[in-house]
Amino acid sequence: MSKRKLNSSESESSAKVSKNVDNFTEFWNQNVDSLGSAHLADMKARTKSAQKIELPGIGATSIYKGIQDFEVQTDSLDMSTLGWNEGIVENMTTMLEETEVEEKEEKKMEDERQTILKLTAEYRDLLTISKDQAGYRSIYCAHIIQHLIRNKNLIIGNKRKLEVASVKEGGADEETIESCRDSGFVRPVVLILCPFKKDAYDIINRLRKIIHGDDGKGDVWNKNRFEEEYSGPTELPTTRADFPDDHKELLLGNNDDAFRIGIALSKKVLKLYENFEKADILVCSPLGLRMILNGDDGNESHLISSINLTIVDRTDIMIQQNWENVQLIFSHLHSQPSKIDVDISRVRKLYLDGHSKHFSQLLMFSRYSHELFTSLMLQNSQNHRGLVVAKPKQAGTLNDIEIPLCQELHKFEVKDPNETSDLRFKYFVDKIMPTMIPRTVIVIPSYFDFVRVRNHLKKAEESFVMCHEYASRAKLDRAREMFYHERKSYLVVTERWYFFNRRQLTGVHRLIFYQLPSHPLFYSEFINMSDADTSQRFLAVLLLCKYDRIRLENTFGTEMAAAVMANKQTVQAIVSQ
Repeated sequence: MSKRKLNSSESESSAKVSKNVDNFTEFWNQNVDSLGSAHLADMKARTKSAQKIELPGIGATSIYKGIQDFEVQTDSLDMSTLGWNEGIVENMTTMLEETEVEEKEEKKMEDERQTILKLTAEYRDLLTISKDQAGYRSIYCAHIIQHLIRNKNLIIGNKRKLEVASVKEGGADEETIESCRDSGFVRPVVLILCPFKKDAYDIINRLRKIIHGDDGKGDVWNKNRFEEEYSGPTELPTTRADFPDDHKELLLGNNDDAFRIGIALSKKVLKLYENFEKADILVCSPLGLRMILNGDDGNESHLISSINLTIVDRTDIMIQQNWENVQLIFSHLHSQPSKIDVDISRVRKLYLDGHSKHFSQLLMFSRYSHELFTSLMLQNSQNHRGLVVAKPKQAGTLNDIEIPLCQELHKFEVKDPNETSDLRFKYFVDKIMPTMIPRTVIVIPSYFDFVRVRNHLKKAEESFVMCHEYASRAKLDRAREMFYHERKSYLVVTERWYFFNRRQLTGVHRLIFYQLPSHPLFYSEFINMSDADTSQRFLAVLLLCKYDRIRLENTFGTEMAAAVMANKQTVQAIVSQ
């Protein structure tokens, strides 16, 4: 499909809208009264009535209805029914066609993209599991630009309407003034959270291509500064050539995780580094945004009080950073500002009534599922158009294990999820520690659990060393050396340290997984490090409870995870050749 630019008349006049679909208007025109608000806030009740369905390309999903019931159409999508600006559709389609994909995956990817596009354009909240980063980013970038154009057109149209009414005798009547409420408390309406500057670099370039096409001739303010601060290396160091593919990707580009940049859209101009008060889009890392919400750089939570679209991109990376930053951002999202500096007559009543969270779309993308992602969505999704959570069947990663193995699964009972950490620690101390042998590696995903175990090992005067994300390179090298030469019996490793370093451990004769790693590949990677006698099966010990089910499915596969969870035995053994 040929590429074209959005011209001035398209970006500042009414977008071409299909006669039978206008999701933007339908989104804003929904009436949410106090009963509707209470229904949307009651996720427990919504969960009980959630509908399970298979969606093309996405697989098994749970649908949590909003104010109105909705059915996800599974037939092929006709782009003309989106009601989107033609130039946006053409430029998005061009970007989607650039992705190279294996022939056997082509149909699934096309189905996945159509489903994501349909749900996104309909303003549904969505948590989806996808490795098609180029695809879903192009889709949500197009949706953002379409939303901003419609929003700006509405504001401009209402301004003209009020100007015309004001010159009449008696000025604009109350009905006219009320009909022209079209704004929030602040200008920013789009928030994109992503883990690194390289992600922001790609996202902002996609926004540019959606607006200007692929020839790069559109006007971008501060383009040189942006290239200097956000671009990064495109070639791997030769010392990392044999690392796994996902780690190679991590090493490329600019991996700064403390940034925030404001973007404003005006006619054909994309204004980068705009003051946040004058920006339409905020592109931030969780750490970068937290620093101005509740940190060293200020207390500016009002800046995210009127967000219409929130995108959390590469959530699986954020779980390896500091998840508390993400949680804090969501605690400030849609909060009522203490001071209002806008024309109150133009602010939508839904903001004044505290209903803005019902008129805000939340999109979350990750390569794999995680209990914290689902929890965040269920806690924060109150969109009146409903929520779709992907729960695709998993094949697992056990086929990557290369050695004879005995997996010893220890299942402990938990009734209250708040007691999980305490009960896991108690089981480890009482049942696992007495069985540990020299050259045992203990893998602990959570840093808080790591601190607890470390303190206990110190108190018990055990012989151990540690590899964690806050240790210096010299201490880490020393720890690995002491473990290998058996000067220390045990090595305690955090998942975050391994995620960012992917260092091979030597001298490993037994593994204890305090909890399954978040990253599904890590279970097999640690096991394959075994230095034990290959004539005997290597022993991997795993602690789990019912709240580890998502991690178990990611690693063991959906079917095996179900069998493990259904088994009533406290200790299960799985032996493989």
